[in-house]
Amino acid sequence: MELFNAIFSEGVILSALGGMAYPLLTLLERIQQPNAKKIDLKDLSFYVSILIYVFLGSVVGYIYFHGKLDFGVNDRLLAVHVGITAPLLIRSLATALPKSATSALPEK
Repeated sequence: MELFNAIFSEGVILSALGGMAYPLLTLLERIQQPNAKKIDLKDLSFYVSILIYVFLGSVVGYIYFHGKLDFGVNDRLLAVHVGITAPLLIRSLATALPKSATSALPEK
């Protein structure tokens, strides 16, 4: 039980909730736009993407808040912020990487 409490601390849970905020806000925006491409709620990939965002937010939250026991109001807000920005940061890092490093090498 101690391991469970060590992994799922307040910072990790708040970061995971922050990771869930981005896809839900995207869903809310698309529902409100009349001409936007609708999200198919029967599609499994929508729910998988939410789980990925929650996972990424909680992993970065664990890295950032591991061992921190006392959470003030500012720390809670920071934990949610870390959860929201973690998947977006990882996405931007992944798109910034070159597609193929071997394509730049001259052929023999």
